[in-house]
Amino acid sequence: MRRNIVLYFCIVFPLFVNAQNVSDHMKVKNGSDVTKALPYAERFRYDTFKEGKVYFRNGRIVNAKLNYSIPHGEIQFIDPKNDTLILNDKNFMDRITIDADTFFYYQQHGHVRKVASFKQVSLAEKQIIGKVGTERNAAYNQFSATTAISTYSTLTNNAGQQDYEGGSDKLLLKRRSVYFFLDKNRDIYTATKGNLLKIYPRHKKTINEYFKTNKVEFYDPNEITKALEFASRL
Repeated sequence: MRRNIVLYFCIVFPLFVNAQNVSDHMKVKNGSDVTKALPYAERFRYDTFKEGKVYFRNGRIVNAKLNYSIPHGEIQFIDPKNDTLILNDKNFMDRITIDADTFFYYQQHGHVRKVASFKQVSLAEKQIIGKVGTERNAAYNQFSATTAISTYSTLTNNAGQQDYEGGSDKLLLKRRSVYFFLDKNRDIYTATKGNLLKIYPRHKKTINEYFKTNKVEFYDPNEITKALEFASRL
């Protein structure tokens, strides 16, 4: 069973390294069901559904076999009938743990994974499969790359399918990571310079000086981490 897939656009982000060894670029037929067209290792964060815990705000804890579906941008579970389903009642959940990972749910972003904690803020990451461009049908049924697309979007329709763009194009996809700040109240902010200053308003001048002398690309987790380490020491 599939549910609505979160849709949002982001600037170009490089691949975030994780435990799985997956291909950098992927190709699927335009209009195909990506959740079936892509190999398992490219659709999920973990190599198998793992025993995890769902923590509800009322104190209830549920054990389940869980995995993070990258096309859906959400945690999925396996029910007693061995069906793969998306979690219901997500707004009543406090957090989800799978192995050493902790996930939080946000209405506009789906599930994000906390990757580091600092004073007043945590760094979170969301893996997506984004559209890079298309390949158009060339002579002799060979496909060749055409114009690149400068923005990435997650998969979008209710059936787990890419938007159909017409013709016989193949879609070029890439696995990406988007980064967020979670403040002490667990409110979520896209990882940007402006949002970092919002979280540390009393240290704007010092943090701006840091940005003048240090390059920070907010798609690079190492550079984001260094900036957070600096800000957290103020």
